[in-house]
Amino acid sequence: MKDRLPRDDVLIGEHYYILASSVAADLPKLVLKHDDAFLVADRRGDFPNVPGEFGFYVGDTRFLSLLELRLHGLRGIALNAGVSDDALEAAIDLTNPDMPLQPHLVLPGRSMRLARRLTIFGPQLYHWLAVESFVQERHDLALTLSFAADFVDVFEVRGHPRPQRGEMLPREGDARVVRLGYRGLDGLRRTSTLVFDPPPDRLDATGADYHLPLGPGDRFELSLVVTANLEPDAAPRTLTFFDAAQRRRAPVERLSQEATRVRTNHDLFDHWLQRSRHDLHLLLTETADGFVPYAGIPWYVAPFGRDALITALQLLPFEPEIARGTLRYLARLQGTVDDAFTDQEPGKILHEYRRGEMATCREIPFIPYYGSVDATPLFVMLASAYLKWTDDVDFAREMWPAVERALAWMWAMGEAQGRGFLAYARRSPVGLPNQGWKDSHDSVMYADGRLAEPPIALAEVQGYQYAALLGAAAMAEALGRDAEVPALRARARRLQERFEADFWLPDEAFYALALDRDGAPCRVISSNPGHLLWTRIVSDSRAQIVARRLLQDDMFTGWGLRTLSSRERAYNPMSYHNGSVWPHDTALAAVGMREYGMNAQFLTLATGLFEAVLQFDDMRMPELFCGFPRVAGYAPTRYPVACSPQAWASGVVFQLIGAMLGLRPEAADNQITLARPTLPGWLTWIEIRGLRVSKSRLGMRVLQGSDGAAVELLARDGDAELVVRR
Repeated sequence: MKDRLPRDDVLIGEHYYILASSVAADLPKLVLKHDDAFLVADRRGDFPNVPGEFGFYVGDTRFLSLLELRLHGLRGIALNAGVSDDALEAAIDLTNPDMPLQPHLVLPGRSMRLARRLTIFGPQLYHWLAVESFVQERHDLALTLSFAADFVDVFEVRGHPRPQRGEMLPREGDARVVRLGYRGLDGLRRTSTLVFDPPPDRLDATGADYHLPLGPGDRFELSLVVTANLEPDAAPRTLTFFDAAQRRRAPVERLSQEATRVRTNHDLFDHWLQRSRHDLHLLLTETADGFVPYAGIPWYVAPFGRDALITALQLLPFEPEIARGTLRYLARLQGTVDDAFTDQEPGKILHEYRRGEMATCREIPFIPYYGSVDATPLFVMLASAYLKWTDDVDFAREMWPAVERALAWMWAMGEAQGRGFLAYARRSPVGLPNQGWKDSHDSVMYADGRLAEPPIALAEVQGYQYAALLGAAAMAEALGRDAEVPALRARARRLQERFEADFWLPDEAFYALALDRDGAPCRVISSNPGHLLWTRIVSDSRAQIVARRLLQDDMFTGWGLRTLSSRERAYNPMSYHNGSVWPHDTALAAVGMREYGMNAQFLTLATGLFEAVLQFDDMRMPELFCGFPRVAGYAPTRYPVACSPQAWASGVVFQLIGAMLGLRPEAADNQITLARPTLPGWLTWIEIRGLRVSKSRLGMRVLQGSDGAAVELLARDGDAELVVRR
């Protein structure tokens, strides 16, 4: 293996956060994923020999860290590079530079085309290459594929130091197969098996060479299949590239056929919709329980409770199967014991689940890890919302024991806290110090910049708990458990009263970010109270005040909401959570404003997000971007190690559409209401086909009107009623 280039990295946050390579951050990237496997390549299709995230990963391990194509020792010139519209296949077209073949013989540039295709199916990377000759004479060329496998854990790639690693194993193979191996500190043997067709002229542990005599019009094809395997599991059989690509597409095509179709009069908005849907399908992992959205590529290709639940809520009106799979999966892994190392308690919903060497060696706690204070109420919120959309009472009964366990955990936590609030304090020595959605180590602070003392009760989490209690009451009522309903609603009312008394800051006319261990408020202005509008825990009058404050210049950049006011001591627009803009965070606040009838404010934020996504490559909304003020003629400033794609960033556009339409399902009554539908000035109409409520499907068009939006029913399959409320 070649030595890696000197590192030039910057640590972002503490040891669970990301090393930003100044080399890798500047390079355009191609990403693909299938289930627990993903790759990050440069625009030539290589995994280059530079520090950073490039490589092929399966189950949190990098099984191929180097893959570089050379023609006569030179890199190709990229003519075109991108992923297919469905995000499942990468296509790269290269050509040769001027190439000295002999002392007085130069092969002119652009004489050869190298068409390269990449896809992933299961734990296998499929690489297909065609070399086409457009020369006028015959030439003998050398084609080389260099490769290496370092078998590092994704947390090592992120910058987590390890004092000790396992051992690399001797290379095995024959004329067309090479197997690279590693035995980890967990005692498990991981192998990367590379199969070449046709066999190369030379094959060893570092690369493969082909000698190509190419004349005018000649063509040469080769395929490489890389199989990642964790023994003693049996490796899957090798397919052809085109068979693997077809099988990879099959489940996505099924999902697409079932999904609600959305289109508008605006081509660019439609492109954002399609890009987001394809990215969401890319991020789905098919489990025994159904489809579960993984959080993002490259750092979070794993189940995250909070991310999956919010993404499923964003997509619920359009693809309810995702909510169903997510609920089943998280219910199966719900906490059952008290375990300090993983911050697990009975009833809690997991935060993160990893399967790499560092997890199995318990160097990290994500096995799974339960250090999330908000995933549990979000689980209850999704379960109740799913019932409201589908009227699937049988599934609700299946989920009810998990809902009851979640409610019991919430009750115990509230009693321990003393005021009914959900709060967190890390128990695991290697766990997360902050356990809300802003989970970086420095994201919860006092006005003077000091970090808050745990246990910490975050503002938005109390909103989630409030919505969860009311949602659970509605579920109980639907399941005939009437005796439990009054107590749940009474808990919600008491929580709301205590929240208003303890979190409201009269001098700021805003809600505190959090309460510390002594119940003292963190008197900083943040985006967290925007989520309170989404969950409707605040009164109408205070909702208006919160919205006005969020839209002031220190919070609203023109693209979206800063996570922290630019007037705060801890503000840094390039930080992860202390002044950056997270699209899903802005969208939740926007949708909350819409809930309170603040249409103009909602449209301001929705428009800012749309105008932001126009500036990103292929209109792929990133996990976050920097919180600098918007400047006319310039794009948002990117965050160097943001996941892209990222699940809840991709779900933003669907959540905004649901809010524009004012969707209010009542599947038990076989009815869906459009509550005061409203469109931004840049949208003339939105058309929805196949919208499901209970067992019916509806098609409709919402059009811009002089006095609100007009609604036209286009199709009805079933007997559901469409109600328009103005």
